Parts: sequence; structure tokens; C-alpha cells
Amino acid sequence: MDSYKNLNIFNVDGYQRKQTLEIAVGNLPLGKENPIRVQTMTTTNTNDIESSVAQCIKTIEAGAEYVRLTTQGVKEAQSLGIIKNELAKRGYNTPLIADIHFNPAAAMEAAKHAHKIRINPGNFSDKSRTSSFTFTHAEYENDLLRTELRFTELLEVCKQYDTTIRIGVNHGSLSQRIMSRYGDTPIGMAHSAIEFVRICHKHNHQKVVVSMKSSNTRTMVLATRHLVNMMQNEGLYFPLHLGVTEAGEGEDARIKSAVGIASLLVDGIGDTIRVSLTEKPENEIPVAKFLVDIFHQWQNRKPFSIDTIPVNPLEIPNKKTRYTLGIGGDTPPVVMANMQILSEENLSQWGWNYSKQKNQWQATDNAADYIYIDEINPEGIQSSESLPLVGKDSKCKYQLADIANNGKSNQSFLEIDVDNATQKVIDMIKHNPLSVIILKGKSIYSFYSIRNMLFALIAQQIDNPCIISVNIDSTNPSEFQLLASSILGPFFIDGLANGLMLNHSNQIGAKVARDTAFGILQAARVRISKTEFISCPGCGRTLYNLNDTLLVVKKRMAHLKGLKIAVMGCIVNGPGEMADADYGYVGSGLGRVTLYRKQEIIKRNIPEERAVDELVEVIKMFGDWVEAKS
Repeated sequence: MDSYKNLNIFNVDGYQRKQTLEIAVGNLPLGKENPIRVQTMTTTNTNDIESSVAQCIKTIEAGAEYVRLTTQGVKEAQSLGIIKNELAKRGYNTPLIADIHFNPAAAMEAAKHAHKIRINPGNFSDKSRTSSFTFTHAEYENDLLRTELRFTELLEVCKQYDTTIRIGVNHGSLSQRIMSRYGDTPIGMAHSAIEFVRICHKHNHQKVVVSMKSSNTRTMVLATRHLVNMMQNEGLYFPLHLGVTEAGEGEDARIKSAVGIASLLVDGIGDTIRVSLTEKPENEIPVAKFLVDIFHQWQNRKPFSIDTIPVNPLEIPNKKTRYTLGIGGDTPPVVMANMQILSEENLSQWGWNYSKQKNQWQATDNAADYIYIDEINPEGIQSSESLPLVGKDSKCKYQLADIANNGKSNQSFLEIDVDNATQKVIDMIKHNPLSVIILKGKSIYSFYSIRNMLFALIAQQIDNPCIISVNIDSTNPSEFQLLASSILGPFFIDGLANGLMLNHSNQIGAKVARDTAFGILQAARVRISKTEFISCPGCGRTLYNLNDTLLVVKKRMAHLKGLKIAVMGCIVNGPGEMADADYGYVGSGLGRVTLYRKQEIIKRNIPEERAVDELVEVIKMFGDWVEAKS
């Protein structure tokens, strides 16, 4: 079996940051040994100096280390310079970043004022993304050369003013040159970035940061890994900015951001992050800081060791397991409830209701697939035999055993303490090919031991389905969700596990644990249990009330399980960045909205007050609407 250890993507010996160059951004460097920096972006009109200054100060006082502002035109770029000076007068010297939707004059002007500018390589090609033009090899190289000439003009200004550049690639806004050769793929995103990285290196501009962003967490993770691999192969170690773009708002957005960002942070990838929320910019900072702080405590913790990595981190995962007890094979990952107190109330919160008429328990939508009760006696629960109980009592439908005490067992589920695992334990699993394995970690620090155990099972061609069980030590529901998403999410991004169980304190209610478990699987794109809302955080280009509109759309359409609906601030980035959506609601002017089905415009310039109703009609038009259950 092939080993991918030499790719140096997965951390298998414990937590360690990937080494990158130190890059100065204003007075605050990133990369190398510097802390992982957190940043945000304003939503004000950049030409409204006072409002922009006030919002910058709010985010800085919340902990933002960099603040980005939109500079879509020369006037906005000049306004950024005024904002920078005004902040300095008030004692704030936080580095400012200019966000460029390619306008050559605006980019040149912004480079004179901002500490860093963010450009999108997709905007430098002669051909639009929607063009049907197919590039020959010669045409590809000629287009790249013309791109280099345009980009070099900007590089010269950046070098003159000591301005850092972020090469920010977005899924859905790749150039036609890239699309013609690689398609709209993670590797296409990486090639889009590496072409510009090479140009910077060739022209001796080393103040470069790179990012791969997508609303699809798997795409974002795979694209970033491809880029890291490409840069390592060429001896280029520029710092990386991480973020799940258009994540949305509320707990779903926080879970999604944590799953995507942590799947890279856990392997030491990332030097600065932004959590993009369709909320006030200052709300993003505590989430970002919490994600960064998780990994500060991981140094010098040695996991269960392995010699080989049998999983290619640069490919869509395809781990094969045996189908056992409704788990594994081609089935989506399962959710197992850890029922510390077996009661009707807890069962109800986990989605199970008792029917007196049928004298049995019935699952509601998004109910736990299995209920772990360990040594609890289920006698106090009527018709307990109709519940999918996993425990050591003989009355449980599925029997549970600790593999350490059973060399060979007829039990349905076998628990393994991964923190004390050895090759002997793996040999025991070989003698239980029909059992489901619960890989149990004592704490979040068990992450690497669990993943290494999964790698070892794959390497030795052991195909038992595996459920991940981790103790999440938090009594705060919001922190619990971020911790659980950060630690469990990476297993499902890489398709390594067949289910999860969140072990939590009594202060964390069953509903929080249930919503978190299903939220993690949805964020990793492995089990869809509700509507997915893709929405940008908004910026100075947004010409309608994005936050309130998103809440209305979610209220009207939250029952459309499986659909991906985008609510985007403007026509500049919206169509590209919502590439993964089924339907889109995109601002197209002051109080005007354009509606999309995938990448196709269906209705243009709808008045904002009618746009949500019109979106419902568009969804009905294409047969995807169902009425909500009363």
C-alpha cells in the first residue's frame, strides 16, 4: 500500500506548525514563529470615512489584528488612505488591507495606501470565466504571459510602497485559462495561485500571502493542501490565509467555519484566519480567536505512532469499510447519542418519541441513529427494545464490549481506548471483523491518536466501520460547538470515519449535542440533514440589508432539506463565490436583486421588497419547492 508520509501534509507525530516565511504587514508580521493572526472586513461604504473608522475601531477593540476594506474604485482606495491616517490620529495602527475586484487604477492607488492588498487571479485573464474559449498550449502560455505583464505593473508599485499582496483565489471565480485546463476544481484553484506566486518570486516580491477560499469545506481544504504541496515542491514557503467563504450566520456558520479552518490548522497549516459571518464584523473575532487558541495547547503531546500514511491528502477521500449494522459501506455517517441519563425527555431531545398507539419509540427527523447507554439498565423505559440502544445490559438491542477485555467477541460494538492503544489492540480487531468499532478519546488531545489508529487500520486492510467518540470538556454551548467541530470535523472532511459520538457534560443539553453532531456532518458535506445557506458577510459594495434579508430567507426556506441557497451582497463577487449553490439571491444595485438558478440568471433587477417572494416562485418553477410541515 502506498504511503503519503513524504508529502508532509498530515501531522502524525503531534501538533506542529508548518514553517513559512515571516512577512511584514504594516507593523504586525505573520508567518514563521508569529502567532496565527485573526482578521475581519468592514461592511461600511469605504467613502463614508467616519462610519468606516468607527467600525474599524470596534473590530480592533474586539481583537482584530488586520482589518480589510473594499476598494472597488480609485476614490475608495484614496478613502482607505484617509481612514488609515484618521485611525493613526486616534492611536490605532492596526494594518489595513485593500480588497480589489480587479480595477487596475484602483489596485495601483490602493497599493500606495494599504499595508496589504488582496487580488483575485481570476480577474487578470483576457477571457471571462463564462467564455467557451478553449486554450491550446500556446494560447495558454500567451495568456499567462499577458497576465504576468499586467500583474508586474502592480508588483512594481507594491515594491515601491512596501505593500504586501494576498493572492486570494475563490472557488467559482477562476479564469477561463485555468478552467479550460483544470476545470472548476481544487487543483485548478491551486494552479491559479501558484502561477501568481511564481510571478511574485520571479520578480523578487517576497511579501506574499496566499489563500484558497470556497463555501464548500472539502474544496477549500483540498485546494489549500494542493497549494502547500506545490509550494513545498518548489521551495516556496509563503504564509497562508484560511477561511470558509460565504459561511452564513449563526451556529451553522460557526460550525462550518470551524470544520473547514480546523481541518488545516490541525496539520499546522495556516498563518492568519478570517471567520466570515453574515453578522457584525466584530462578531467574527471571538470565534477566530477561539479556533486559534485551541491549538496553542497541543505542543509536546505524543500520539499513538504509525510508520505509514495510507491516505492521499490531495484526493477526494474514498475509504472502504464493511457494511455492518446499518453502518459503513456507502451509507452516510451515523450519529450516536451518549445518553448519560436514560429518560423520555433526553430521548425526545435526541429525536425519539414514544407512540402509545403503536407501543413503540419512533424516530423524528434527524434523530440519533444509535443511543449509547454503556452500563445503564434500560428497564425504566417502556418498550426499550424498540430503541437502538447500545450498551452492556442484555436488554439492549446492540451489545457493547471493551475490546481490551475481549480478545474475540460476538458483541455488536467494541470500544477502544485510543490513548492506550497498541498493535495488540489492532490484532484483536482483526479477530472481530463483524463488529463496529468505537474509537474513544479521553479529550480533544486524542485527535492524532484517533487519526493514526484509523490510518493503521486502513494500512492493515481492516475494514470495520468506525465511530469517533471524543470527550468535549466545555460547559459553554458555543464553545462546545466550536471545539466539537474543530476536533471531529477533520475526520469527515477526509472521509475517515463512519459516525460520531459527542461526550459532554450535563450542562450541555442533548439538543445542543444533537444539533452540533448533525451540523458537523453537514458542514463536511457527508450527510445533508437540512437546507444549506451560503451568504457573504457583506462589505461596502452591498446595497441592501443583507443580514435581515438572510434571516427572512432562512425562515421561509429552512424546510427545503438538501438545497443550497445563496444570499450574496453584490453582483461583483456573488455569482462566482456562490458557485456551489442551487439558487442565488444577489444584490445588483440599490434596492435591486437578481435571482439565479446555479450560474444562470432567471430574473433581473427585482425590487428588494418583492425579491424573497420571487425567489420562492423561481424554486417552484424548477420543481424544488415543498410546503413546510405544519
